[in-house]
Amino acid sequence: MYSVDVRRHQASLKEDLRQHPDRARIADTVQSLPSDLRDPMRVRIGRADGRAFEITVGLHPVAGGDGTLPCPGDVLEAALAACQELTVRMVAANMGLALDDVRVTVTGTSDLRGTLALDRTTKVGIQKLEVRTHVVVRGGDAERARRLLASAERYCSILDTLRNPPEVRATFTFDHVADGRPADAPAPTDRSEDSRHG
Repeated sequence: MYSVDVRRHQASLKEDLRQHPDRARIADTVQSLPSDLRDPMRVRIGRADGRAFEITVGLHPVAGGDGTLPCPGDVLEAALAACQELTVRMVAANMGLALDDVRVTVTGTSDLRGTLALDRTTKVGIQKLEVRTHVVVRGGDAERARRLLASAERYCSILDTLRNPPEVRATFTFDHVADGRPADAPAPTDRSEDSRHG
């Protein structure tokens, strides 16, 4: 039915964490990657630990982007949709339920007057998120389908994070170039050296 035996795949991991609960605490870090600083419309983001992962993110079309790249809101909504569907699939595999279809739709509602600093009383970020999860379960067992969806809601880590926000600490620091040059500008020519060879 499934290409991976989820119970067997996770059994050794769960046993290891039972024996060593300190290993259950993890910290994942992503960071912005070097890119053309002359282009304010897009950034590259990747993992800081070297694992293969990189996406390019741009501005929303209403905010000036060209619509060819996901905007930060898209990435947030995609993370929620991906986590929810992965959770549905993993729980279904654990329960031995055959799925004919899974559809997760996430809609974020924003008011760009806040983002574009047109109205300081308007919230800058997403104001509302709606998540709709629909599954088609083979066999028509309604009770098991309800249990599947209840578990999928409970164990979706991104949904839990958004509903129960973690502590967020943001720091902002800066450096400056002493002579006022842009960081990527070439050093000025030493005119005394030029005069000796001129």
